[in-house]
Amino acid sequence: MSVSSIEHTNGENRLRTPLLVIGAGPHGLATAAYARRVGIEPLVVGQPMAFWRESMPSGMFLRSGADWHLDAAKENTLIAYLQERGIDPVDADPIPVWLFIEYAGWFQEKAGIEVTPDLVRDLSRKDGRFEATLQSGRRVSAETVVVAPGITHFTVVPEWVEENLSPEHWSHTSTIINFEQLRGARVLIIGGRQSAFEWATLLAEEGADAIHVVHRHDTPDFAPADWSFVDGLMDLTSSVPG
Repeated sequence: MSVSSIEHTNGENRLRTPLLVIGAGPHGLATAAYARRVGIEPLVVGQPMAFWRESMPSGMFLRSGADWHLDAAKENTLIAYLQERGIDPVDADPIPVWLFIEYAGWFQEKAGIEVTPDLVRDLSRKDGRFEATLQSGRRVSAETVVVAPGITHFTVVPEWVEENLSPEHWSHTSTIINFEQLRGARVLIIGGRQSAFEWATLLAEEGADAIHVVHRHDTPDFAPADWSFVDGLMDLTSSVPG
């Protein structure tokens, strides 16, 4: 078990760990792998890649390239996984979501990361340590906590949607990943960022009769993704605390 010890207090088993990682998606797995590399045994709580498995359509592609990966040591990279499988990176551009999920599982195994399949219900700080209560009722005492829950819990649904539409007539992009029931339907997509146009494309491929995308900002350029702007920001996260 990826935890330092089990503490017995008042008849209660409490896990003690130097590092609690909340979330087992890409950021949680990457954090845990780096922690293990520098000698810190983390306790990772969550469902590995659950959002990617359950809330992303099978036909989705990633905007990032094969040079993006989960290993800070640059060993168990996505390129390394593709090479092991005999896949030319050119043939995996753009990257299908299922391929990245497979890579994450491979990375987790290579890094030796164990994940406790539970969720954190409450987190507080007491006497210089963090105290977490899991949904199972178990408690965790941690020196440090890294929170990487992803976007699952931050869905925004405008009030007017629930007030004016019956449940069978609307859904959020985080909950609809199978488009067969919308084949031949007329669909209105409200919002004009990434998921709006991705879902519009997937709906068109599935055979929706008409798709209208409505938004209040300028129409995106649809240019090839360029992530070089993050390099300076990443440097600043290391050089400027906070």
